[in-house]
Amino acid sequence: MSTTDPIESYRVSYVLRSQSDAAENTVKRHVRHLRKFEMWLQDRGKEITDKIEVEDDLLRFHRWMKLQGAGNKCPECEAVANPFEDLCPDCGADVSEGEPVGYSEGTIKNATGAISKFFQIQRPDAPNPVDQWETTGSDGKWSITTEKKRATREGVFYLESDEVDQLIEAAEGFRDKLVIRLLVSTGMRRSELISLRLRDVEPGQKRIRIYERKNDEYRKVGFRSDRLARDLRRWIDHDRKQEYGADESDYLFPPDGKGNSDHLGETVVRDIVVEAAERAGIQDDYGTDAMGRTQHLVTPHALRATFAVQCAKNNIPAPMVKEALGHHSLNVTDIYTSVIDDDAADMIRRDGPSF
Repeated sequence: MSTTDPIESYRVSYVLRSQSDAAENTVKRHVRHLRKFEMWLQDRGKEITDKIEVEDDLLRFHRWMKLQGAGNKCPECEAVANPFEDLCPDCGADVSEGEPVGYSEGTIKNATGAISKFFQIQRPDAPNPVDQWETTGSDGKWSITTEKKRATREGVFYLESDEVDQLIEAAEGFRDKLVIRLLVSTGMRRSELISLRLRDVEPGQKRIRIYERKNDEYRKVGFRSDRLARDLRRWIDHDRKQEYGADESDYLFPPDGKGNSDHLGETVVRDIVVEAAERAGIQDDYGTDAMGRTQHLVTPHALRATFAVQCAKNNIPAPMVKEALGHHSLNVTDIYTSVIDDDAADMIRRDGPSF
């Protein structure tokens, strides 16, 4: 392929700029989304190098992705054919009149991020059209996924339910899957997760006591997931006993043998989430820190935000979410006063997100 191809040129530039081992996997996903966008534009007589309009191009593409971007379902074998093809790739049947199949909001968010990154790198001196686009759903303005918002950490970045499922599936081993499931089902901080002691966890009651060092007190958090309750019981009764240092530690997650800590380290928890997101193909970055390290979007903090947003979408009152999070500044809850922690635990246990 010629390097004059703008998408291939973007791929090369992205890898050179990123300096990350995972850059190749991330940019492959970007390229898939960009090729889809390019073909959609060409079908309308336009090129990706042309001026892209917010209303006529980006928003129309968003609607198209949501309604039929994945393709058409074959009436004969039910395979989903490329939306730009008339024949089923499996059986050869005509799919032009087949049922249209759209993408999930999570996939559309990823496609939007890829388009934004493309314009940021390929047209650094021109306005990025995605920066002018805000996604507002019927349930409120929960996520703004433009490159500008991501880079400045404005808005609330969170995962859709299907992305959480992908993240858990991509995690390596039972412990790592449990770590992710705990973070996203309770909204706890990674520092709180590694500080959990066995006595703080009640799988049968679907309740966890979280120690807050800043206030020198505990808060109670309930969770809804039957799967999480079963996994916690299995971990405590069986798998945990095989972990390094389990006999000498009363922490839920014993040390992994690295360093002198008597429990799992915060960096390990972060790596579990970041690397699982890379394997799942849902990771992205928004720049580097002062030390030149890549800043990732999918982190333990993003799972905390995911918990809060999913609770809000499930109609849990914000005071309950505030109590569960132990956080007074998250924008979902900051206008509410404190509530009784037992009531918050009961509400989350009944109606919280279940992964």
